[in-house]
Amino acid sequence: MLDIATVSAVVAALVTVVGNAFGIDKKYRALLAIAIASTLWFIPREWGEQVLMALIIGLTASGMYSQVKPRDNQNELLQLQMREQFRQEVEEKENEKRKQQQQQQGEAPQNEGDSNQINNRTPY
Repeated sequence: MLDIATVSAVVAALVTVVGNAFGIDKKYRALLAIAIASTLWFIPREWGEQVLMALIIGLTASGMYSQVKPRDNQNELLQLQMREQFRQEVEEKENEKRKQQQQQQGEAPQNEGDSNQINNRTPY
């Protein structure tokens, strides 16, 4: 028989497939998981490994089974990049505005490196 982590991953994938296929409410999917796990547990040991391997092959082919949980952080990464870009644009506008004010007052423009050190903060 395969290890418990593999069996639980197969059960989770089966619950997702069956739950979505038959429109089972999410609050009842835990009961479905128990039923599937019990069924897999009581399969005779001679067949158990072959049944699990067949399930893993089928679920893998359908894209529902994976040893590694994929992270959907593309949107989060894009949001962080957009915030950083916005922060840089605002900082550039503030620097330009400051330079214009200093030129109007007849002062020498402040070194950009100094202003970056003062405003060196992260947007998140």
